[in-house]
Formats: sequence, C-alpha cells, structure tokens
Amino acid sequence: MVSYLRRLSVIALLALCGCLQAFPVNADSSPDWTQYRMIAHAMGGINGHDYTNSYEAFLVNYEKGHRIFEVDLILTEDGKLAARHDWLAYTADLLQPGLPEDKKGVSLTLRDFKGFPILDKYKALSFKDIVKLMQTYPDIYLITDTKETDSDLVREQFRLIKEGAETVDPTILNRIIPELYTEEMVETVKDIYPFPNKLYSLYQSADSTEEIVSFVREQDIQTVAMPVERAQMMPDLMEGLNSLGVKTYVHSVNSEEEIRAMTDLGVYGVYTDFLGNEQERFFAGTGEAMAAGTQQSPAHEQKLTPMQASAVVQSSEAAETAEAPAVKSKGWGTLQTVYVSATAGFLIALVTLRFAWGKNKSFPGF
Repeated sequence: MVSYLRRLSVIALLALCGCLQAFPVNADSSPDWTQYRMIAHAMGGINGHDYTNSYEAFLVNYEKGHRIFEVDLILTEDGKLAARHDWLAYTADLLQPGLPEDKKGVSLTLRDFKGFPILDKYKALSFKDIVKLMQTYPDIYLITDTKETDSDLVREQFRLIKEGAETVDPTILNRIIPELYTEEMVETVKDIYPFPNKLYSLYQSADSTEEIVSFVREQDIQTVAMPVERAQMMPDLMEGLNSLGVKTYVHSVNSEEEIRAMTDLGVYGVYTDFLGNEQERFFAGTGEAMAAGTQQSPAHEQKLTPMQASAVVQSSEAAETAEAPAVKSKGWGTLQTVYVSATAGFLIALVTLRFAWGKNKSFPGF
C-alpha cells in the first residue's frame, strides 16, 4: 500500500511540473516599440540641421518625447562603428567642415571622426557612446541604419553591434532594432543574433508588391519602412501590408499635412527630423486602414526634462499594462495563463493525493 501511495504521489507531482512547463513565461516582457508612431531620424534634427546623428540632437529629441531613435552607422578606417551617414566629401563639408581637405571623401579612423565636432559644435558619436546612452536611458529603442548589403560587411557591423551591447549590458540587444534591406541580410543578421525586433526597409529594394508581401508573410515580419514616395505610388503595397497586420513607417515627414496624407494612405507611423513625438497627430487622419484596431496613444510628451519624460513614459506603460487585454506572444502563454495553470496543477496534485490516502490519519493537513 505504501509503495502504491508513493507512486501516486510521484504521478501527482509530475502532473504539477508538466503544467508549469507547458506554459513558460515569455522572457521578453518589454513593451512593444511600435506603441510609438514617430521615429527620430538620424537622432532627430537640431537647430534646423538634420543628419547630425549627434549627442546633442539625441538630448533635444528625447525632451521632445521621442523614444525611438534611428541612427546612421558606418565602419571607420580602423574597424569601429561611427554615427555618420557616409564618407562622401559632400557629407564631410556639410557636417564636419573643420576636417582637413585630405580627410574629406575618405573613411576616417574613429579618433579622427570624433576629433572634429559636428557642425563645429556637436559631439560626434561612436556606437560605444550610443550603447552607454541606451544604458542611461532604458526607455529608448535604437533603429540601426547600417546601409551595407554585402554579407561580409553586414556580419562585421552586427558583430560589433552585438559585442558592443554585450560589453555594457546584454539586455540592450532587446532594444536594438536592425533595419534590414534584403532577404539575404535578414538571414545573415539572424545568424549573428536573434534580435527580437526588426524592421524590413524598402529604400534599397526594387522588389514588386507581390514579392515584398510574400517575403514579409513568410518571415513573419511585423514592421516595414519605406520612402514616402513609395507609399504614394504603390497603394497596392500599402493594402497588401495592411491586410497582413504589418505596421508601416515612412521617411521622412516634417509637417502635420504630410502626416495626415500618409495616414490616409494607411501608413502607421513616420520618421521625422523636426516634429516632436505627439502621438495624437495620428488620430486626426481619416484613413480607413488606420481607423480599425489602432492602439491608444501614449501620454503627450514634450518639453520635459529627461527625468520627467522617463516618469511619464513609465506611468503611461503602467496604465497600458493595467487596461490592455492579455495578448499571447508566439508559442507561449501569457503570465496570467502561467498562474492559472500552476494553480490548477497544484490543486490537481492535492486532490490526487487526498483521494489516494483517503482517511489515512498519517496524511498531514487533512
């Protein structure tokens, strides 16, 4: 009899463990970055200047409420990553006029790049600097515009991105959103690190609507970016992406009128140089594609100090968590499901043991 009871006890405990294992907690519990409809392009503009990718531009646009920052990243002469659009002489004249003539139109070492302020007054950033910013500001996300499509260069860039983030805090990788340009690049980056977030960008693609929609469906891509002109000229592409529930962002938009025009086309969000992150702009549009199932916008954020802005974001996210219905992530139950399943498993185990022992007085607690 004792042996029989022991066997039943083991079976009950295994049932409990099985319930717990069947519904693991999703490790990535961070908010969906697409709660934000606006992306600060090249760290956002500053004093009428765009494409600076500078530290000061980041600070200005953080205080405007932006939490998604796109940055241009390029390999330096000594194999580092610098926040600059390209090494063309034109760009050097525009952004770093203080550079000697022999350093214009060629790739610079990281030391040379950082040694000459952007527009003679703003701090140039390395990727290491940006990772430290992400550590200091844990509510921001980074979209990487690395531009290269050659597989060897892509591997090197994302190896540096992965190692740079891991050196400071590996969880930062969950807030880095690779901008991917080709089908091959999607696989190449995935082999280096399985970033939980990604953005498929069409500005280098000549694919047809059918090819794009098919690839997005096959890869389960949730966000796509494209130039404004492509959204305007290819309404069938917008319709195809919206039918899949894909969120589309266009670049770059710098007026209220342009935002309204884009939302009427079914666009979800925009890159901007100079507009603040005022989410309510996206609820003034008349586009039918945008009217169905849109999220409530986060709290209006503008002209706040970094500390105030962080408090507003955290408060907004807490409210969303309290009010939003539970949504299952791919392949896993929600946290609520875990608790319910664990409780059910525990009760099943107790009932099984109680039934087995019956009125045995040696059984504790009954």
